[in-house]
Amino acid sequence: MGISMPSEQANKPGIAVNKSNISIFEFSPEMSVGNETIDADHKAFFELAKLLHYTLSGGERGVIVLSSLAILEEYVDGHFLREEKAMRKVSYSNFAEHRLKHNQFRARIKAISEVFQQGITSAADDLPPLVVHWLRSHIANEDQRYKRWINNSAVDNRPLVYLAMEAEHET
Repeated sequence: MGISMPSEQANKPGIAVNKSNISIFEFSPEMSVGNETIDADHKAFFELAKLLHYTLSGGERGVIVLSSLAILEEYVDGHFLREEKAMRKVSYSNFAEHRLKHNQFRARIKAISEVFQQGITSAADDLPPLVVHWLRSHIANEDQRYKRWINNSAVDNRPLVYLAMEAEHET
């Protein structure tokens, strides 16, 4: 259940989509951290980046982008809390470093969203490549490090919206 590619390609800001790089928006098996719930969250991030790319490439700068930003912020909060709770549960040795990287990315997304909401709609133009490149790097360099620590019983598999609400109360 992915987002379909538009029939014509727009030369707008963001990632130029063609047959050779459309896979940049796809989750691949080697990205798996061995937990279906966390992998599903990661897949959803790629879908959100794809949605933002196609929306922005089509010239949209209104409610659809605003809604996508709100969903992205909710996913960031909920997913990061899911990972961090699992890491705490297993006493993951790199927890503080991992959480710092989450907080830095969360701050970037919130800053872009705030600037967009202030009317500077071009603030969202670089969001799709930012999300995709950060996510690919983070999964490969950070999440893979906790792969051997995390087991299924450590991961809170409630729907992300509940974790996002919980994360909101923790801050």
